[in-house]
Amino acid sequence: MAKIRRCFSAELRKYYLEAKCYYPDHIVNLFVLFIMFVGFFKLFSNSAERPNSAYYIGFVYWFYANGIIGESSMAISSEKQSGTFEQLLIKPTGLSGILFCRAVCWLLFQSVEIILVMSAIHVLFSIPMAFSWMVLPIFAITMLGLVGISYFLSALTLIFTKTASFISIASYLLLFFSGVVDGSNIQGFAYYVLPLSQGIHISRSILEGNMVSVFDVGLLVLNSLAYLFAGLSAFHFVMRHGRKKGISMEY
Repeated sequence: MAKIRRCFSAELRKYYLEAKCYYPDHIVNLFVLFIMFVGFFKLFSNSAERPNSAYYIGFVYWFYANGIIGESSMAISSEKQSGTFEQLLIKPTGLSGILFCRAVCWLLFQSVEIILVMSAIHVLFSIPMAFSWMVLPIFAITMLGLVGISYFLSALTLIFTKTASFISIASYLLLFFSGVVDGSNIQGFAYYVLPLSQGIHISRSILEGNMVSVFDVGLLVLNSLAYLFAGLSAFHFVMRHGRKKGISMEY
């Protein structure tokens, strides 16, 4: 646990120093996020009436999913490209622990940007946005499931370095098939197999003041843990195989 704390502190400091050094990139990213979310609201909501106060949550979840499933793969890919991947393998904290700490740090820093962007949209366009602290544990459980997907993609990146280049395809598939743009909370097939779809559905129900069943929460927990376990298992299997047979460093 002490190793994880030190690793998390180091990664958090790294993200902070990068943000401080390359702050123009983050300013540009804020404007890009602002334009993207405004475009989503205008494109997917009914122009005749304002979206309800829970409609925005699907886009927020998708933004986090888009980043979290690709963060680890992009990190491994960039480390291979710069020739520093071997240094990660000899650190006291295992590679899976390092990737988890990076994912949490990414979530924290991106949360600041999301809060700023959503606040600006709410003020400038008078788009209603409800909030409840009860959404946070649902959000955390959903992110665990997405981290599991991230581990699986990271395992593929260890074998095929260019895997990270195709992650954007998966993210846009999630946009249209996980219930992000559909504000009706209809439970389709994706609801029973994707933690993201379940997290969006439950969060919208909470924000709209509707009852959330134990079955829905239990299904989310079960699916998220299953994805996390499967992703970690695949990642450690590839790592064990790589230590015996070697991991390709080609980029």
